[in-house]
Amino acid sequence: SPVRTSARPLAPALRWSSSPLLLPCVFEMPLLEAQASVDTACISTAPVFAGTAAGRDGAAKSHDSGWWAFMEHNRERTPGRGSSWADSAAWAAFLAGIAACGLIPVSQGWCLFNASVIALVFLSIWLPDHGDTVLPFCSIIILPIVVFKSVAMGGWWSYSILLFVFVVIPFFDYVVGVDVGNQTREAQRELHSAFRFELLTLLVAPGILACLGYGAWLVNFGSLSCLELGGLSIGMGIITGVIGIVVGHELCHKASRLERAFGRLLLCAACYGHFYVEHTLGHHKDVATDEDPATSRYGESFYEFLPRVVRGEFLSACRIEAARLRRKGLPWWHSEIPAYFLVSAAMALGLAAATGPLAVPFFLAQSAVAVLLFESVNYLEHYGLERRELQPGQFEPVQPQHSWDSPARVTNHVLFKLERHADHHAHAGKRYQTLQAYDSSPQLPAGYATMILLAFFPPLWRRVMHPRLLAHRARQEGQVFRHGPTPQSAMAAEAKEGTQSLKADGHL
Repeated sequence: SPVRTSARPLAPALRWSSSPLLLPCVFEMPLLEAQASVDTACISTAPVFAGTAAGRDGAAKSHDSGWWAFMEHNRERTPGRGSSWADSAAWAAFLAGIAACGLIPVSQGWCLFNASVIALVFLSIWLPDHGDTVLPFCSIIILPIVVFKSVAMGGWWSYSILLFVFVVIPFFDYVVGVDVGNQTREAQRELHSAFRFELLTLLVAPGILACLGYGAWLVNFGSLSCLELGGLSIGMGIITGVIGIVVGHELCHKASRLERAFGRLLLCAACYGHFYVEHTLGHHKDVATDEDPATSRYGESFYEFLPRVVRGEFLSACRIEAARLRRKGLPWWHSEIPAYFLVSAAMALGLAAATGPLAVPFFLAQSAVAVLLFESVNYLEHYGLERRELQPGQFEPVQPQHSWDSPARVTNHVLFKLERHADHHAHAGKRYQTLQAYDSSPQLPAGYATMILLAFFPPLWRRVMHPRLLAHRARQEGQVFRHGPTPQSAMAAEAKEGTQSLKADGHL
C-alpha cells in the first residue's frame, strides 16, 4: 500500500514524466521522506520552508489591484512573531459568542440568530491573526450551527445555509479583506511542529461523524417535511464538503499514520475515499498537464469539467492501484479502492442501524453535495494553467505559478488556508498554518465562496477570469499553451512594435 511504504526519494533523473517506465517510482507516493528535494517537494510528506522571494524572507505579499478586498491585514507585521495571549483571548471570546448564538431558542426569532452571527463576523475585522494561534481556524463551527439552526426553523429556512455560504461569506470576504502576511523560514519551522494545529484537524473527524449522526437522527425522528429533508441534506453536504473533505485532504498529505487514517475516514464520509489515492499519487504529480483530470482547461465550463473530473479521478485511482498490485504481485482484492467504498457503506448502514432506514439516502445525498462542492473548488484552483512541456511527456517541475491563489482572510480561516494553494502544490508536506502567499502565483479576485458562485455561471466566470488568465500567460516567456490562446508577451509585443516602426521609417 502506498501509505505503508518506507521512505524512498525519487531518482535524480526523474522529471515528471508519464512514461510507463517511471510509474513504479511515482507510485510510491506519498513519499515518506526525512527531507524533500527540489524534485520531490510537490509530492513528499516532508515539509520545505521556502521564502516567498529571494532576499525577502518573511516579506508580505505584494498588493494586487485585482483583489476584491476592502482592506489588507499583516502588511507591516510578520505573522508568527510576537503574538500575545490577548490575541488568543480575543478569538476565544469570538468563538464563545458564535457558540452562544447556537443556544438562542428558535422561538426568539430567526432574525436575532442571524443578526448575532453576522455582527460577530463583522467584529472579526478587528481581531488580530498573526499566525501562531489556532483559534481563528475554529471558526468552522459556524457552519454546523447555521445548518442545524436553519433546519430547526423549518420550511424554506432550511436552505438558508446557501445564503450564508454564497452571499454572507463573499460579502465578508470583501469587507474583512485579505491577509498578505508571510512567515520567515524560522517561524514556519516553529509553527510546523506546534501540536495545537495538528490536534484541531484530528478533532474534525469525530466532529463530522457527530454531525452525520445527528443529521441521521433528524431525518428519522425529526418529523421533517420533504422540503426540510432536502435542506438538511444540502446543509450536511456543505459541512462534509467544506470541512470534512478539506481537512481530509490536509491530513492525507502528512507522514503520520494516524493523520492519514483520519484523512481517509473523512473522505469516506463523502463516499470519496479513492480521492486519497488519485490526489496524492496522481494530481500532485500531473497537475497543470493533460494527464491530470483535476486540472480544468481554458474555456472549459464547470458543467463540462464536473463529469470529466469525477470519472477521471476514479479511473486514475483504479489505474494507480492496478499498477501497484501488478508491481507487488498482489491479487485484485488487495486494492484499496473497494475498501474505501466498503467503509462508506459501513458508515451509511451503521447510521441506518442506529437511527433508521432514511439514514442511507441521507448519507448518499449529502455525499453528492459534498463532492459537487469540492470539485467546484478543484475547478477553480488550476483553471487554464499549464506546465511547460520541455519535451514530449516531460514537464517542468511544479511551481507557484501553476495554481491560483487567494489571500481572502475569512475563507482561508474556514478552509484551513487551502486558498494558499500555490505553496501547497509546490511544497505538499507543509502544514496549513505555514502556507505562504507568493508573488509569482496568479491571483483570484476573491475567496473560494465567491469564485464557486461565479463558476456556476460560465459567462460570468469567463468574463472575470479570462483577462486575468491571459495576463498571467503573457508573463510566461516563450511558453506555447496547449489549450486556448498563447498571448504575446510584453517583450515580444514591444519588439514587434519596434520592428514595425523601423519598417515605417524605411530603416528595414
